[in-house]
Amino acid sequence: MNKLYFPVEKVPVEDICPGYEHPSGINHAIVVTQPDGLKRVVQYCSEIYHLVPNEEVIPPFEAEISRFFKIEKVIRAHRYARFYVDFILKEKSILIAKNDTIFPKVRLVNSYDGSIRYQFLIGFWRMVCSNGMMGYEYEGIKSMHTPKLGKETSYETVMEMTSTFMAEASDIAEVYRELNDQPVKDWIMRIEEVTEETDFPSSLQEDVTARMQLELDSPDVDEATDWVIYNAFNYQLNHNEGLKAKESKREVFDKQVLDYLLKY
Repeated sequence: MNKLYFPVEKVPVEDICPGYEHPSGINHAIVVTQPDGLKRVVQYCSEIYHLVPNEEVIPPFEAEISRFFKIEKVIRAHRYARFYVDFILKEKSILIAKNDTIFPKVRLVNSYDGSIRYQFLIGFWRMVCSNGMMGYEYEGIKSMHTPKLGKETSYETVMEMTSTFMAEASDIAEVYRELNDQPVKDWIMRIEEVTEETDFPSSLQEDVTARMQLELDSPDVDEATDWVIYNAFNYQLNHNEGLKAKESKREVFDKQVLDYLLKY
C-alpha cells in the first residue's frame, strides 16, 4: 500500500457541505483519497493555503540528492496526512560504540493536515533498532505552504547544508561518544531523574522506559549508558505519535535531555 502517493486535492467547503455557513476564512478543505478508496478530510483551510503534493517535492529531491550521495530511503507516514522521508547518507558511517553506528541523514517533512511545515532537517540515523535519531540542535530549512513551493522549489540551499553537515559530522558526533563513555547502574532511576529535571513530558516516561528495555534486549547493546538512555528519549521525539508538541518544542526537549546527560 503506497504511503506517499495517492490523490489529494484542495476543494471548496461548499462542495462538501452545500447550503451551510462556514467560519470566516475557512472556505476550503484538503481531501485525500486513501489507497483503500476512502475519501477523508484532513484539514480545513483558507483560500491562500497552498497544497504541496508529495509527488511534486519528494521524487525531484530524491533525484537531486542521489546525484551526490549514496542513499537509503526510509518512509514514515501517519494517517495519510503527515509524512517523514529520511534519506540516509550511507557514504559516511560513524562508530559510536561496539556494533552501534550512525549515519548522516536528511529528513524531508510534509503534511496535508497543516500540522507540520514543509521542511528539510539534518540529523543522524542510528542503525541499532532503526532508531532514526534526529539531533534537533542541527540546522534545518522550514517553509510555509505557499505557491513558491512545489515544482519551483530550489534544492541548492539544502544540498549546501547537507555537504557542510557531512564534513562536520564526525566532530558533531563526539558528544555521543561522551555519552557512551558514561555507564549507568540504575537506568530506571536515571530516566526518572532526567524527566524530573527537564521539560520532557512526564506522560512519556513509561514509553522511554519501555524503549530503554527494548534497547538493552538488543544483541548490539552491551550495557546501559547515557548514550542508550538518550536514544530512548530521542526515539519518542521521532516516533511517538502521542506527542503533540510542535517541532520547536521537540528541539527544546531534545537539547535539554542531551545537555543534562552531558553535565550530570
